[in-house]
Amino acid sequence: MRRRTVSFLGAAVLVAVLAGCGSNAAPVTTAETTAVTTEAAPETTTETTAEAVTSAAQEETTQAETTADAVSSASELLTGLDLTETIEEAHKLVYENENGDLVVSHKFGETVMPENPQRIVSIKLEDLMLALDVDMVACRNFEGLYLEDEINALGIGTITVDEEANTVNFEEVLSYKPDLIVIRDAFDQSIYDELSKIAPTIAFRLQNTKVSLVALGKALGIEEKAIERLGEYEKKVAEAKETLKVVEGEQVSMLRILKKEIRLYPYSKNDMSNFLYLELGLTPDPMVVEYDNADNLAISMELLPNLTTDHMILIAGYGSNTDEAVKEAQARYDEIKADPLWQMVPAVQKGNVYEVDSRLWLTHGLIATEMKIDEVVDFLVPDTN
Repeated sequence: MRRRTVSFLGAAVLVAVLAGCGSNAAPVTTAETTAVTTEAAPETTTETTAEAVTSAAQEETTQAETTADAVSSASELLTGLDLTETIEEAHKLVYENENGDLVVSHKFGETVMPENPQRIVSIKLEDLMLALDVDMVACRNFEGLYLEDEINALGIGTITVDEEANTVNFEEVLSYKPDLIVIRDAFDQSIYDELSKIAPTIAFRLQNTKVSLVALGKALGIEEKAIERLGEYEKKVAEAKETLKVVEGEQVSMLRILKKEIRLYPYSKNDMSNFLYLELGLTPDPMVVEYDNADNLAISMELLPNLTTDHMILIAGYGSNTDEAVKEAQARYDEIKADPLWQMVPAVQKGNVYEVDSRLWLTHGLIATEMKIDEVVDFLVPDTN
């Protein structure tokens, strides 16, 4: 495990040196003050600087050792994987305060974790909770959710979320008498504030799935399990990447059909699509790369023939939004399919357009991404089954 104590010492010394350079606003006064201080008590200044450096170095060493301990206690699944950065980021979000309390830092503030919570309600973080096999008394669920069958099989209660208004049924939450509420941080502050009146509430940024997984595990006292679970994910990615080498060089793109526009997803700047290229190593269409610098994702019908993509993953829908909106998007796609411009795209001509469920493909999460990976392999290398 890499440790950065030496480099941190250098950085700390540099900070100390730069701090002694004074202010630009009054250079003469600062210089004189520095000179007098140095002459009057050179040993004190040296000792203070040394103590600051030593303290900082000890803090960095402790953090590195904590990270190393977390990794070394996990299984052989982690062999060859460097999860140091992910774990360190997670430890910035979940840590012990001066009183020894476990604290979760999030978008809405900080929350002191209750001891051994038994009645957990999850809202839009079901993916990570199920990935870690954490018991829930209730969570968000709806017909067509990619986790619906698993949630129902476990007998978990339902929390209703108005997807369009992005609001929660507080009475339902209260009825389950939770001692901890776990939410995605996509809600407004007012929603968090109301939930916090019911029970301690922690929030995580689901777009940053890997860090959130480890941070959630640490908050719940199962960090080792979270790291092992992340190792399972990385192993799955590696195996899929190896399988997909047979289509190396064949261009892949991801498009989304909405009622009024078509969107082309970029190479690396969008967390819905970048796993295709950055993790699975698929070759992007040149326009996909160009869209990394686009002001928006919209692409006109007239530009569609410029796509040279061999394979197209196509989403017609709005994720978990209303059925009516999904029907409108599907109707728009039916119109597009009849357009001669659409027929000019190589993937269309080759029959390599793969229609996927928006309720899965417009979702973040560890399980969600694993399911997407399975579909990608099935689409591009169908002989593997």
